[in-house]
This record gives sequence, structure tokens and C-alpha cells, in this order.
Amino acid sequence: MLVVSAAVSLFAAGLLAGVHLTGRLMLVPLLRSLPYERYVPVKQRLDRDAPRLARPLLLTALAVTAVTVAVAVLTRSTAGAVPGVAAVAALVALVVTLVAVLRGDLPINVVMGGWDVSDPPSDWERTRARWEHFFVIRVVATSVAAVALLVAIVAVVVNGRAAG
Repeated sequence: MLVVSAAVSLFAAGLLAGVHLTGRLMLVPLLRSLPYERYVPVKQRLDRDAPRLARPLLLTALAVTAVTVAVAVLTRSTAGAVPGVAAVAALVALVVTLVAVLRGDLPINVVMGGWDVSDPPSDWERTRARWEHFFVIRVVATSVAAVALLVAIVAVVVNGRAAG
């Protein structure tokens, strides 16, 4: 049961990490290359459309990882401590992702959503850099979550082979 729960968690967290990593490696450099008047409409469109994918992925990853933590606690005597510790680390990393979204990305996106293409704010580049900072936090946190869940799965499999 633990390996199945962890695999479902890894699938959701891995997809989320992949979306974030792709965004960091491909989308952010593209956005950074745009002048203000082209950056704003693209960023505003992304901020309107991206949550349709990212929000359900993050909430699903949080929910199934919380279930994985519960299963790990309930099966600790047979699976050992490593899967539970790894699952807790993954859950903490996903909570960090959520906090980065709620305390960083969303407030900045609201500010950017009010920008006028013909009237750049004097600090628009600094605001963009702050948004990129929170995006990096999300990339790292979701990647940590995916790796931690992989560790949990490997620990369960190795423990199962050692016991069998």
C-alpha cells in the first residue's frame, strides 16, 4: 500500500516539478528577453492560464502526499522509518511550494496584472526579479518533493527485498 501511495504522490509531484523546471529553464529566459511592452501581455496571459494546470497539480500532490505520510506512519513497523521521513520531507517541500505561491507569486501576479503596457512602473524589473525568486523557490521545493518521494519508494522496495 505504501509503495502505491508513494508512487501516486511521486507522479503528481513529479509532474509539478517538471512543469516548474521547464518553466525555469525555458519560459523564464524567454520572458526575460522580452522588452516591457511585450513582456506584460505574455506574463498576464500566463498568470491567467497557468493556474488551470498548476493549481490542481499542487493540490493533488499535497493531498496524496499527506495520505502517503499517513500510510507510512501506519506501516512503519514493516517499512522502516526512511519512507516516512522521506514522505514527510516531500510534504514539507510541497507546503513550502504552496507558501511561496500564496505569499510571493500571487501577490506579485496581482501587481503585474495591473500593469499597463504603455506605462511601465519604474521598478518593473525589480518586481520581475522578485517573481523569479519565488519561482526558483517553487522549482527547488517541488524537485525536492519528487526526489524525497523517490527515496521513499526505493526504501520500501529495498526493505521489502531485505525482509523477503
